[in-house]
Amino acid sequence: MRMELALDDDGMHLIEELKVLTGLKTNKEFFNNAVTLFDWAVLQVMLGRTLVSFDDKKADPRELVMPALQYAGRLKQSVKVKALANRLPESGLQVSAPARSIAAAG
Repeated sequence: MRMELALDDDGMHLIEELKVLTGLKTNKEFFNNAVTLFDWAVLQVMLGRTLVSFDDKKADPRELVMPALQYAGRLKQSVKVKALANRLPESGLQVSAPARSIAAAG
């Protein structure tokens, strides 16, 4: 698939700076890494987990709050189960037969 993005100067500069800070050479590498991280974050929220950053001493925790992640956390259980089942090979998650039947029922 080919995608075209329209970015303002600030967005373009941010992406270029992030590429430098992470050693990514191409926009494709950047996009693939960004999607991988976002997919992981959505998966964690659907599993009922909270995304938190700690300093080295595990003090002053900071929770990642994003409207898109909050939305994913509020999805119907059947939608979550389908999405989790789709990721079984990558995540190693076990989805029970009853949960699969809930997802199949929709």
